[in-house]
Amino acid sequence: MAYTRINLAVAFLTTMNAHGLALAEVTQSEMDWWLAANPGTRYEVRDFAVWAACRGHSRDLHVPHRPKTDPVGLAEDSQRELLQQCLNDRNLPLEVRIAGAILLLFGQHITRIAALPADALTTFNGDQAVVLDRVPIRLPGSLAALLTELSDQTPSGWAANSPSRWLFPGTRPGQHLSATVLARRLTAHGIPIRPARNAALTQLAHDLPPAVLAPLLGLHVVTATQWRRRARADWTACLEARTSQSRS
Repeated sequence: MAYTRINLAVAFLTTMNAHGLALAEVTQSEMDWWLAANPGTRYEVRDFAVWAACRGHSRDLHVPHRPKTDPVGLAEDSQRELLQQCLNDRNLPLEVRIAGAILLLFGQHITRIAALPADALTTFNGDQAVVLDRVPIRLPGSLAALLTELSDQTPSGWAANSPSRWLFPGTRPGQHLSATVLARRLTAHGIPIRPARNAALTQLAHDLPPAVLAPLLGLHVVTATQWRRRARADWTACLEARTSQSRS
């Protein structure tokens, strides 16, 4: 990262010098022009611009932070189809069906799914539930049945002799399944991990306030608030698109 910033500072100074400008003569217009030529990488010159201004070597030149792109999610129909496949397709491996369903329903990071302990499956007011953070979440009947089937399986290999019980046991003593391995299995069966997680979190954030969502999923309340804002923007755009289609 430091190497990139140094190279960008050199490139900036070289370009300005080629236009007959010393650093102290560069205005905001020249900075904006230089940034616009390749906005994908040149925002990293920001640290140099701040340093130069603080040391009196240049004017106070504004360089914005690198803009963040919105996370890409699944279309609602695709999300629903994948979820139904996970819940009903017995040709898929059981761990893929369960991990995929948790991903598509609750937007859990794959590292958290892989590390779910066996006692994450519990009962709450007579219903089967899963605890992802602090609050039990009631499970749909089909997913509850799959989780019960998985937790009732007799451990094999090293896992049979380990006091630690995981929903997704690994091959090493006392260890859960590697998140990398689980991610590969999901991807191999056509479940795109990041888009699936983004779609689930967007849906949940639209339906639940941040103060409720955060302890359910183990999110920081600030992160839950950010997803709430994203969900509002997505649904506004969706409604506008549907309104435009109905008018045409």
